[in-house]
Amino acid sequence: MINDPKIFKKWFTASIIPIVLFYLCEFRFFYLISLPAVLVAGSTNKNLLAVFSVCAFAWFLIREKKLKFGYFGISFILVFVSVTISTILSSFEFGYKLTQVIWGILPYLLLLLYFPAKRYLADKTTMEQFIVIGEIASIFVSILFFIQYAKYTGKPSVFLKIPDLIPDHYIWHPEEGLRIRNTFDGFFRVFSLVIFDRIIAKKFRKSLLDIISYAAIIAVILLIDRSRAYLVIVLVSSIAILIYRSRKRITTVIFLAGSLALMGGAAVAFVKLTSIAESVLNNSGSWFARVEAAGHYMAVGFEHIFFGIGMADPESYPAVEKYVRGLQGLYYPDDVGLFGLFALLGIIGISLYIVIMIKVCRSFKYATDNKALLFGLMICLILSSVLTSYFDKARLMALVFTAVLCEINTDPRLSKYEFNRFNRL
Repeated sequence: MINDPKIFKKWFTASIIPIVLFYLCEFRFFYLISLPAVLVAGSTNKNLLAVFSVCAFAWFLIREKKLKFGYFGISFILVFVSVTISTILSSFEFGYKLTQVIWGILPYLLLLLYFPAKRYLADKTTMEQFIVIGEIASIFVSILFFIQYAKYTGKPSVFLKIPDLIPDHYIWHPEEGLRIRNTFDGFFRVFSLVIFDRIIAKKFRKSLLDIISYAAIIAVILLIDRSRAYLVIVLVSSIAILIYRSRKRITTVIFLAGSLALMGGAAVAFVKLTSIAESVLNNSGSWFARVEAAGHYMAVGFEHIFFGIGMADPESYPAVEKYVRGLQGLYYPDDVGLFGLFALLGIIGISLYIVIMIKVCRSFKYATDNKALLFGLMICLILSSVLTSYFDKARLMALVFTAVLCEINTDPRLSKYEFNRFNRL
């Protein structure tokens, strides 16, 4: 693709620099170097990416000298305001320190990335750069994960800077192998669908890098992350893209390759769904905690029905931690989707989430390009809401990237209509 000097010159432009910086922040510099704890503390922390987003947004404003809200801009601003208000209000009830309030709000500055991203990724060359660099980065970090997986014999054998990403159970039981949580979660949940759609759209031709990167992401989710629900969501969403792209015209090669992919994905999804169902019926494992957590967070949400309990981390206060995470500390709002969101942001947060879901569905309806991809994104968003909402810190980039893809593939008159209607309210 880039052997031609003219294409080489066009492809390797200054836009590569912020793209590379984005992936370095997303992967914490590929987990190879130690970074300040304030930027990488916790498995769901996105402070480093939030700092990048603020810088990218500032650079964008200086360069463009104007700001267009787009289809999702006002909704994102309202989400940030909601998070800020709920977290500040919770500090009065629970006695959070100012730093805890700030660290609860800071990751949501990542939403600012929507504004420059929708502007620059609308350019096909820049989008191609973004995807190709992302595919290379995902392959590279997958290799690192599998090397770490193979070398793991206990905590001293961890060479990657990922201690917060390894559940305590696997640190104390190295005989069960290594599990690294939140790997390729969030942004790469959506990015994997972009790759899969490219493979199907190109009919598997000249798709070697796409195929390798998609396979690497799926392999990491299956073997390293070990999240059954996450794997099912990605596979079902991929199958939805395949079905949508194949519904009008299909070649023999696409039919055979797609059928194999469909059967393989369906088989894995069925096995994982069966495992999930057994866990729920038997009240065992993480699913027992999730079922109990759903009821717990509904109760918490009704006690803070309008703004919720905010996004500050309760670990510093044992009494508050027991209230938020249950007496045994087993419950996490990030694990129960809209139930947890209701507890964190109340009716206001739930309403905003539903508004964004409607906007994604409308984007699919009025899509002018890549409609199959937007169909997969819509399915992924709906399925993810059951367990892991896109308002969770670890998955904010999934929200931003979904919005960007909807924006650049939808009739621009839709955003103008929505903006004018908002002004009339």
